[in-house]
Amino acid sequence: MSPIKVLLVDDHPVVKEGLRRIIELEDDIEVVGDAVDGVEALSKAELLSPDVVLMDMRMPRMGGIDSIRRLKESHKPLNIVVLTLYGEEYLSQAIEAGAVGYLLKDARREELIVAIRSAYQGQSPLDPSLSRGLFNRFATLARTDNQRSSLSPREMDILNLVSSGATNREIASTLYLSETTVKRGVRSIFDKLGVRDRAQAISEAYKRGLI
Repeated sequence: MSPIKVLLVDDHPVVKEGLRRIIELEDDIEVVGDAVDGVEALSKAELLSPDVVLMDMRMPRMGGIDSIRRLKESHKPLNIVVLTLYGEEYLSQAIEAGAVGYLLKDARREELIVAIRSAYQGQSPLDPSLSRGLFNRFATLARTDNQRSSLSPREMDILNLVSSGATNREIASTLYLSETTVKRGVRSIFDKLGVRDRAQAISEAYKRGLI
């Protein structure tokens, strides 16, 4: 089995060297490269195809939040774990940007290794000193925002009218659309929500916090 490939992103050489020494004691994990900031991280990720990125927050040129967002846009399978000095200060922004985990730099060696393996397996490692409930709340909000953004503004208008019980004709009249356009919009909403009818669409939309 191939080892988990890790990219270190931090502007402090001493930090990166310490992380490298810790990680390379493990047979199933290897450090494939490092970067001093987000700009270099983008090129290194393209070149090295890491499985997990350990990402600092405050760096020159491009900081952690922008780096996470850019990396997730271009390398969707990538699992990014924030490794920072700053408690919960960046937690919500990091999750919204696409990070899967959040650790403090004073984490124990065992916690770091477990976090890397957990992130690789698609889990969400969190520093023990931070609130799991807080992480889950931010993660839920981020998922809801993503689901909301998958519906166009027009589809959201139609969905809200559907939830009020309006017919296609009434929706068309209210939004100054043709009934054909409304029918097409309703069908698109069904497809995006994974439902078959209006009742299911309303139920699913409530569950996702869309209405």
